[in-house]
Amino acid sequence: MLTHLDCDHANGLEAVRDAKHILCAAEELDCARKNSLIRYKKKWWKDVDLHTFEWNGSEGPAKKSFDLFGDGSIKMINIPGHCDGLCAVKITNEEGRYVLLFSDGGYATKSWKEMITSGVALDKNKQRLSLQWIREQSMDANCIESLATHDTEIRPHVIEL
Repeated sequence: MLTHLDCDHANGLEAVRDAKHILCAAEELDCARKNSLIRYKKKWWKDVDLHTFEWNGSEGPAKKSFDLFGDGSIKMINIPGHCDGLCAVKITNEEGRYVLLFSDGGYATKSWKEMITSGVALDKNKQRLSLQWIREQSMDANCIESLATHDTEIRPHVIEL
C-alpha cells in the first residue's frame, strides 16, 4: 500500500515489482502524472504493475476513504494537501482502538500538536484541514498511537492492538 508517490516513498518500487498487488489511490497516480515536479519520477513505477483503487467510504477530511478488506480493520484515508491522493493508514482492532499512520500529512508528532504544516504542498488549505483531522484523530481516546513518516523522535517499538 502506497500512501503517495513522492520520491522518498516510491523510488524503491522496482525492488518489489513482483508483488501480487501494489496499491495506490487513483487520484494520486493522476496527480503524479500531471505534476512534473522533482517529487515525482515516473521511471520509479514505469515497469511496476500499480493497482489503483477508488474510494469506497467517506472517512477523513476529504470524505474519501478505502476500506481495504471491507471490515474496517485497515483503511486508506485521503488527507490531501501535500498531494492530491495522499493517504493516512488507519489500523483498527475489534474494540475500535486504532493506530494512525499519517505519512506526510505532517512530518512529526509536533506537526499535529502545534498545527505546523509541511513545507511542501500542492494545496495549503487542504493541507491545514487534513492536519486538523490528524490532530483530532490523534487526540481521540481510541488512538493508541499516531505516527508520521519523517518523525526523528520515533524509535523502533512494538505496537499491540
